Amino acid sequence: MPIDMHVHSRGGEDGNKILRAMDAAGLERIVLISRPPHCSVETWEPEAAGHRAVIDEISSIVARDPHRMIGFAWVEPTLPDAADAVDYALREKRLGGIKMIPNQWHPDDLRAQAVYRRIGRYAKPVLFHSGILWTWGNTSKYCRPTEFEIMMEYPEIRFAVAHIGWPWTDECFAMCMKFRQMQPRRGHEWTCYVDITTGAPPVWKADAIRKALAYLGDEHLIYGSDCLNPENPDSFRDALAENRKTLLEAGGSEKTIDRIFNKNALKWLGIWQE
Repeated sequence: MPIDMHVHSRGGEDGNKILRAMDAAGLERIVLISRPPHCSVETWEPEAAGHRAVIDEISSIVARDPHRMIGFAWVEPTLPDAADAVDYALREKRLGGIKMIPNQWHPDDLRAQAVYRRIGRYAKPVLFHSGILWTWGNTSKYCRPTEFEIMMEYPEIRFAVAHIGWPWTDECFAMCMKFRQMQPRRGHEWTCYVDITTGAPPVWKADAIRKALAYLGDEHLIYGSDCLNPENPDSFRDALAENRKTLLEAGGSEKTIDRIFNKNALKWLGIWQE
C-alpha cells in the first residue's frame, strides 16, 4: 500500500477522521507535517504560535495511530529555540522527523546548521521545501536545489528535497547525483532523496520524472501529495491517481511505482531496509 510522505496539518484535525480518509484512499501511512511555528499557514503573515505549541498539536493528532500517521515538526531556524525544539519533537514527543522551508535564510545559514547538528543526534530525516516558493516577495532564491549541497557536511541525516525542485528540476537531479557519487568516496551512504510531490505542472512533471528515472534510477525518489485537507479521502485519491499516471507515462514499471510509493519512503524514514 502507498505511503504519502508530504501531508500538511492546518492544526486541529481529528486523527480518527484522517485514518478513515487514509483507509478510503488505500494509504498505508502518511507523514503529517505540523503547521509553521512562525507564520499563518493561510497567509504566510507572521503569527507567533511557537515551536512547542505546534509540536504538541501534531503529537496529539498522530497519537491516534503513530505507526500510520508519522508526525513531522516544522522547525524554523530563525527562532531562538529552534535547536531545542528538535529535542522536544524527536526525543520527548518521539516524532518521526523535521520539516524546514528555507525562506529568508539559506540552507547553509549557521542557525540552520545548528538545527542540523541537533537532528543528527537522532537518525531522523529532514524534508526540505525546494524550488519556487509560493509566497509573496523575493523568497524562491533560498530554495534552489544546489543550496542543499551543505548537507554533505551532515552525512548522518537523510534528507529529501520536495517538489523535484521545480522549476530547477535538472539542477535538482544534478545535485542528487553529486551526493550519489561523492558520498561513497567518504564512506557514507547516499542520503539525498527527491520528493516528487507536485509543484510542477503535469507537462513539466512527466518530462522531469522521465529524466529522473533515466539519470538517477528509482531508488531515491519518494512520493507525496502535498495534501492540505487530510480528512478528505478525495485529496489523497486524486494525487495517487495523478502520480501513478505520470509515472507510467514516464516509463515507470510496476516495480518502480512500488519503490516510489512505498519502499523508498520506508528507507528514508528509517523504518525498512533491504
